[in-house]
Amino acid sequence: MATKIFVDAGHGGSNPGAVGNGVTEERVNLSVATQLAQNLRNAGYDVMEYRTTRDENVLDNVAQDLRNRARMANEWGADYFVSIHTNSSLNPAANGFETYVYRIPSRAAELAQSIQDAFVSELGSKDNGVRSANFSVLRNTNMPAVLCELGYLSNPTEALNLNSPLWQTKAARAIFNGIYNFVKP
Repeated sequence: MATKIFVDAGHGGSNPGAVGNGVTEERVNLSVATQLAQNLRNAGYDVMEYRTTRDENVLDNVAQDLRNRARMANEWGADYFVSIHTNSSLNPAANGFETYVYRIPSRAAELAQSIQDAFVSELGSKDNGVRSANFSVLRNTNMPAVLCELGYLSNPTEALNLNSPLWQTKAARAIFNGIYNFVKP
């Protein structure tokens, strides 16, 4: 039986996420998450997607929407949950890639480190490390769950990358490689 991975494109619907330097988070998240899901399927993983702006399941109430994402993954019986996001800061110099989990140490933290290593190595991003956070999708899932922050929309250089279709494809591939290095289909 193939490993089941739930891929969550963060934000969407009435919550577009961060906006910076002319780039909207939900658009970047959706592109990278969709490509990640396809890469995973092509490698033999069983994948369920939460595709935000194109998904009728997006709820207008943000808290309910986040719980709904976790509920769907739990009911499907996912082995792993991967949420794709982009970051923002009041400091336009802030940059880099980081991965969040609910608890360190954990199996989720081990997966996050594998993704972190692959992403930083393949894209040359600043390594902001694996961090612990009390995010709803991490706290309410029954399986190891990670939340990837691809870079900072508030940083002009990273915003250009995040808005680039070629960079988005490379980002999806790097996250895929991190998952594949950790758990085979």
